[in-house]
Amino acid sequence: MSKEETTLFVFLILGGLGAVFTVIGFLIIFLQKRKIHLCQDMTEGKVVDYGYRGNGVIVPVVEYRVFGETYRRKRSFRGYVMKSWKSQEEPFVKVTKNDYLSIAGGRMGKRDAMQMWPLESRMPVYYNPFKPQMSFVEKIPEKLSIVGLVFLLTGVFLIIFSVILFYMMNSL
Repeated sequence: MSKEETTLFVFLILGGLGAVFTVIGFLIIFLQKRKIHLCQDMTEGKVVDYGYRGNGVIVPVVEYRVFGETYRRKRSFRGYVMKSWKSQEEPFVKVTKNDYLSIAGGRMGKRDAMQMWPLESRMPVYYNPFKPQMSFVEKIPEKLSIVGLVFLLTGVFLIIFSVILFYMMNSL
């Protein structure tokens, strides 16, 4: 394989991978924005159980009724922050203003979840009236998905890196 072919091959692989990551990032962000746009009707649900997300994270499972049908949805967060310490006045588990679930001490017990979201407590549910199983529990996300942003930024970085590498290898 000649130097030009190798350069082109590296450019196409990195640039192609960057394009794929960029498209996936845009798709994730588009689908989230679409879901936010569609889930504007509100009903009240109640906490009926707790779901385990792994890594010591427990979230409430909320049951709600729309048009006589019953649905269940786990509360989702923008992300999880595990801290090894906490300040005196800070609770072990809290939801931050940016919608992260912050857990001090590394693990969340069921007792912590029950204190934050007692069984039978009420929570708002925002749903799509044409597809009620599509919903958000407690709040509609205000910020973009971190996963979508990571894919998008990784893709853009790979594309830029492949272009720079292509020109550097061709100038040698």
